Amino acid sequence: ASDEGISSLKFPCAFGSLPAIRTCCRTMSVPLFLWGRSVSLILLLFVPGSPQVSVIVDREVNAKLGSDAKLYCEVKTPDIISQVTWQRKLSPNNENFLTNSKGEEPMHLTPFGQRVRFLGNGDLGGSILIPNVTLADQGTYLCIFTTFPGGTKEGRIHLFIWVEPSVEVQLNPVLSGPNPDIIAECVAFASKPAANISWDTYGLPHSSTETPVQHSNGTVSVRSQLWMVPSPGLNGHQATCLVSLPEQMYEKLIHMNITNIQYAPQAVHIKVIQRDTLYIECWADGNPPVTYTWRRGNRSITDDEAQVTGNTLYFPRGNTDNNGLYVCEATNSIGRNSKSVYLYKYSDAVPRGSYGAYIAAIVIQSLMILRMVVYFIKRKRREGMFNCRCIEGQNPPEARDESRHLDADQSDIKCMSH
Repeated sequence: ASDEGISSLKFPCAFGSLPAIRTCCRTMSVPLFLWGRSVSLILLLFVPGSPQVSVIVDREVNAKLGSDAKLYCEVKTPDIISQVTWQRKLSPNNENFLTNSKGEEPMHLTPFGQRVRFLGNGDLGGSILIPNVTLADQGTYLCIFTTFPGGTKEGRIHLFIWVEPSVEVQLNPVLSGPNPDIIAECVAFASKPAANISWDTYGLPHSSTETPVQHSNGTVSVRSQLWMVPSPGLNGHQATCLVSLPEQMYEKLIHMNITNIQYAPQAVHIKVIQRDTLYIECWADGNPPVTYTWRRGNRSITDDEAQVTGNTLYFPRGNTDNNGLYVCEATNSIGRNSKSVYLYKYSDAVPRGSYGAYIAAIVIQSLMILRMVVYFIKRKRREGMFNCRCIEGQNPPEARDESRHLDADQSDIKCMSH
């Protein structure tokens, strides 16, 4: 149309066919006196109308040191995806380490990117796998999708590398006493994050103290000390150390028997046994293990008197000279204790002689046997060949008021009060 006589021009809206763009237009007449010639201005209003683009990721990923870490990333959009880019958040700038364009092979842009495997399909999926992760791999990762016409959209993933601790239990010697002391130590070496350590003493009272040590590589060692009263009776009890990391990443139980309470030999016990031969056993509870020494009175025992084997004293058959005081001394590095037994022969066999002496011996023995039978019927016991007195102490006296006797027909001969 010519410029003359025309005050306005009108154009139809012809932009509605553009994809993903809503358009709105209208005509506007502009007076010619403003322009000097008839000019029509076409005002176009473009309103973006792309559907929502959403990137789905695992925001936090925990991976054990040395394992493979999968960083999941996926986009949901009807737009055309042109590229997937992975970045590591560094200071001052982020680092692009991998890109993948649809229909092309992934591009590994850095030495770190050379380690990474692209698991996506170049379309909606963009996940990656970092094999054999190290502590240096921990950090924030960005998964970025470039779409048309929607532009770029990213998801952030924080990768945390955790380290399993090396756990040890230590039992150091501790002297028996009335006050709490360190009974055991449980150490979790070089874990990430710091390990939690707790104790179970199965109902026995206890307390604990923890000491952490930070290492330059970000790992932490934690030492936990178990405090209890170190009584002799505590030896043989069980305790358990529980080591764990947050979020159930790691848990380990270590069971131990408490065997490090040291104490001098406790009450010494003596047992006299007469079978084919006569022998005496001695034992006492102590830690460290107890050694035993026998003596006869204040002197050592000769080989022709008796044989000493460990805690047992053996008397050879036919030895009639057994009367005397026998002392068993129990000793360890903490202290010593002792107990004594006094053996004596209260009747001898009648020697052979004349017929009258023989008859007299038979009569005397018969009377003695009858007396013994009557006595033991009353006492409901039967008396044997040897008599003994069990005497406690370091230097027992040669005699005491309380006399003790032995059972003759029982295999185990024990000291018993009248």
